[in-house]
Amino acid sequence: MPSNYSGDSRISITIDGHTHKDWTRYSIDSDLFTPADAWQMGLGIPAGKLPDYVRPWAAVEVREGDTLILTGRVDALRRRIAKGEHSLTLTGRDGAGILLDCSAPILTQREVTVAEVCASMLRPLGVSKISVQGGGKAFKKVAVEPGMSAWEALQRAAEASGLWPWFEADGTLKVAAPDYSRPVDAVLICNKDGKDNNVIDLSLEESCNQRYSEVTVLGQSVGDEDDEADAHIKHTITDKGAWFYRPLIRDEGHVDSIDKAKARARKIITDGVMESLTITARVRGHVTDNGKPWTPGMHIRLRTDAFQCDITTLLTKRTFVGGRSDGTITDLTLKPWGVWLPDTAKKPRKKKKKSDGDECDCDID
Repeated sequence: MPSNYSGDSRISITIDGHTHKDWTRYSIDSDLFTPADAWQMGLGIPAGKLPDYVRPWAAVEVREGDTLILTGRVDALRRRIAKGEHSLTLTGRDGAGILLDCSAPILTQREVTVAEVCASMLRPLGVSKISVQGGGKAFKKVAVEPGMSAWEALQRAAEASGLWPWFEADGTLKVAAPDYSRPVDAVLICNKDGKDNNVIDLSLEESCNQRYSEVTVLGQSVGDEDDEADAHIKHTITDKGAWFYRPLIRDEGHVDSIDKAKARARKIITDGVMESLTITARVRGHVTDNGKPWTPGMHIRLRTDAFQCDITTLLTKRTFVGGRSDGTITDLTLKPWGVWLPDTAKKPRKKKKKSDGDECDCDID
């Protein structure tokens, strides 16, 4: 069904309070599993001095029409001059950029919640708006040693609580569990007769490369040396959707309980199911039929008689592309709905050499 949304869909960027809309080209990425939504915009400019506010580190807001879709900063600018041409290209990322680039503060804390960990690690880096939903159980110990990026420390703490971090459009850091109870946000249609189609290009890839019929996780409990029977941990989970025998055994020495082995095995199985199906769709414009910008995490129904499927999917990635000659296009990546879960299993410690040869570790328990 073609979209009946008729609002202003132009992409604009506001740099230190100054808004610009007339772009020759732009690209804006957002990926549920890749931190730091990235954007790039180019325009032709008159020769001469750039305004002082157009500079790296400048605060930016990106909008689709009147809707805010990203808050971040300019990472870099590039000017080019040639015969009859003077152009400017700006690139940047959302609030996760600084967390990827910078080290987490060195700290050791005990009996703290994920919300308290976020506040301790991220407020010194300028992240003031933080919303944590769930994960109320306190960690026994949080130790962040030199060299761990702020994003890695954040992701470890979030996943250990069954949560996942991302930045909302207004710059709020959100830490929450996947919401598989949300209703369908949009319907994509691509039929052979073209009737009611709103997809202009559709591809579907199925793969068994990372899918296994059964996954066995081996671990080692921490206890008395004499208690050998309880020291060895083993748990197996099967994938009933895998229709031929493909076993996998993973030796995960850092897994120290049956519950953690079960969680790790389940994660490997569900990741395999996620990777078994990838759908990419290209649509016109940047918004759904109800005027909302396409956003990772949306619940999308796909109907196509060409591939004989009517399924619900998770929007994991989208890219807005546009320009004066190309119009406005959005590329969508879809995965199975209700499958992906954060990795709650304990992570192996990262060993880092000190100058005297001793080892220290970065660990969140």
